[in-house]
Amino acid sequence: MAHIDVSNIDYFLSDGTQLLNGVTFKVPDGTKTALIGPNGTGKTTLFRIISGDLVADEGVIGRSGNMGIMRQFVGQVRDESTVRDLLVSAAPPALAAAARTVDEAELAMMEHDDEPTQMKYAQAIVDWGDAGGYDVETVWDEVCMAALGLPFDRAQHRPASSL
Repeated sequence: MAHIDVSNIDYFLSDGTQLLNGVTFKVPDGTKTALIGPNGTGKTTLFRIISGDLVADEGVIGRSGNMGIMRQFVGQVRDESTVRDLLVSAAPPALAAAARTVDEAELAMMEHDDEPTQMKYAQAIVDWGDAGGYDVETVWDEVCMAALGLPFDRAQHRPASSL
């Protein structure tokens, strides 16, 4: 069972303008829900609050189960991001942090192949596994096969802008 419960959310912009006022709704398990409104009315801000990227000035967000987030403008990547970078950006914060730590540790290993660097790399790999990284790589493999016809290990370094 999963649900999202948004209760009395208020949010003020940095200039003091109130963008969200008492927003309340519930999305029960198994439902498909749309949030529709004109540009600038706070839809993206509300989703950023629900996902935990922003903190509401007032109100409470209740969640249970797992929640997947697809960021706005996916597919319009105009930088050097890879397919792996795109997948990591959509991952839960703890998993994304573990992925960044593994990346940093791998780069450090290329520069300094000493014991302390190897130990930091080993710890990063353990933390990646503890965060569910190996489990999510199985899902990423399925996604890459469905979308690109390539397994994750072959698609991960492909530029996201080529999608």
